[in-house]
Amino acid sequence: MLGRLFDPQPLPQRSPSIVQLQTYADGLGVCLSQSTPIQENNQQGIYQLVLLDTQGQSAQGEIILTGNTPVRWRVEPQDSSVRIVFIGLQPVFGHWRQRVAEERWCADIQISVSADHADL
Repeated sequence: MLGRLFDPQPLPQRSPSIVQLQTYADGLGVCLSQSTPIQENNQQGIYQLVLLDTQGQSAQGEIILTGNTPVRWRVEPQDSSVRIVFIGLQPVFGHWRQRVAEERWCADIQISVSADHADL
């Protein structure tokens, strides 16, 4: 008992969780309770991010890019991660950048259907 007073056990770390989704004209903003590692994948015309060790709920929507090009997006929880997928009628390219706002860690994801704009 005295050992616990002098050598307290560390509190368990909570996994980051998605606290806000915000659609933009050319993408999606995903804010989490804390930072998390991200894996980026751009294959076969589909762009996706995997937020590792993250919790979140399913969500979906659509953004309309310049030229009336629709791109569907989905948030899919998987085991201990969350996958965000962007699919369009044309191959979809994207990139993301980190942003910190109001004590939240955010990933702003910009989508295009042209590989020339993927590295903005």
